[in-house]
Amino acid sequence: MRKLLTVTCALLCASLALAAAPAKGSSKGGKKKNGGAGFTEGSVAMDITVGAPTHSATDFREVMIPPLSLCVDGGIAGIGSKCAISLGGIASYYLYDVWGTDHHGYDYHGHHYTNDLYYDAEQHNIFVAFRGAFHFDPVEKIDIYAGLLMGGHWKIWNYVDGADYHSFYGDNPTRNKFCFGPFIGARFFVSSAFGFKAEFGADSGNGLPYAQGGITFKLK
Repeated sequence: MRKLLTVTCALLCASLALAAAPAKGSSKGGKKKNGGAGFTEGSVAMDITVGAPTHSATDFREVMIPPLSLCVDGGIAGIGSKCAISLGGIASYYLYDVWGTDHHGYDYHGHHYTNDLYYDAEQHNIFVAFRGAFHFDPVEKIDIYAGLLMGGHWKIWNYVDGADYHSFYGDNPTRNKFCFGPFIGARFFVSSAFGFKAEFGADSGNGLPYAQGGITFKLK
């Protein structure tokens, strides 16, 4: 899984570098200048959001830290005066307290036995992905977008010490997963540099918060 993390981080850095690079000819052909509100070619938006909890793959879960995300999108190409294509990346962290029972069965001398294995752990979740999106600005202060992301979801389990608890034998406790999926969202800018964001999405590795909202800063 180290290779997956290395490749994901490399792609994320490349996406952020492309997003931060100044776009050529962004003010030609009647396109809006990226200094105003909205999202166009050459724009760079940074979002800080809080999300809805994702699936923990355990019996019970208490959210200790909700999904906190940092996202950067940069406009790399414009389509007409109201549309653009972006590349960027997102990183999230959240912490759960998880517990439950796993029924572990085994055969011995022709008989089948079942043990109830109890587990209790802190589950640290890290989600990193790069993403691409299509943007449409119906009016200058609103950015509506949809796209696809690809990355990885890593879970770190810190088990509670004690004789009554055992490591979870369920669905891959380390839960290192490849993530791919769609997302859709909108930004509303109250000024040329600040606004609010709402986004919804899903992915194959249950790493991306299903819904998230927060603030956005337009860096370019």
